[in-house]
Amino acid sequence: MQVYFVASSRLVAKDMGLYRKMWDVIAEDNKMVSKKVWRWLKMGVKDLRHADIKVKRENYKQAVKDIKKAELVVMEVSGHSMSAGYLICQALDMNKPVVALYKGEHKPIFIGGIVNPRLFLVAYNEKNVEEVLKKVFKKVASLIDVRFNFFVNPKILTYLDWVAGKRKIPKSVFLRNLIEKEMKKDKEFGKRF
Repeated sequence: MQVYFVASSRLVAKDMGLYRKMWDVIAEDNKMVSKKVWRWLKMGVKDLRHADIKVKRENYKQAVKDIKKAELVVMEVSGHSMSAGYLICQALDMNKPVVALYKGEHKPIFIGGIVNPRLFLVAYNEKNVEEVLKKVFKKVASLIDVRFNFFVNPKILTYLDWVAGKRKIPKSVFLRNLIEKEMKKDKEFGKRF
């Protein structure tokens, strides 16, 4: 599975051992899409607060690009971070499963209000982080999308482009929603699952 893992640079700087353990568990059976946390663990955290606008824009573009490439997004959200909240919403809008980890005593307030079956808000502590990660990865595995390509005529493609623009959703999400609606109505299929 391709995983995008990120955490607040401030938190990584405070507890490198914990984040190294998280990285090792996640990278054990998965391909890491971004190496940002790994670079922080190896070379130290770079503070972007004082970086110029070009660096900040590149950081933003790279994060969104990495999320698009990932099949799963894993974020540590124990600290207050508008960036984390924004990236979680971006990932969910792209229909990516998101594992939002937090230390038991630091349950996020705003993120906790998001209702989405692809968001897993998961508590951990330093002793059980490996076990928690492995357990949640098993749950999430069934939500990973599988690519399916098919051909449509130009009129259908024009409609899909139009509806995607009008509703501000990807064509694949529109089609997935139509199929899920039909699945709910199909009683014969429902008996099987």
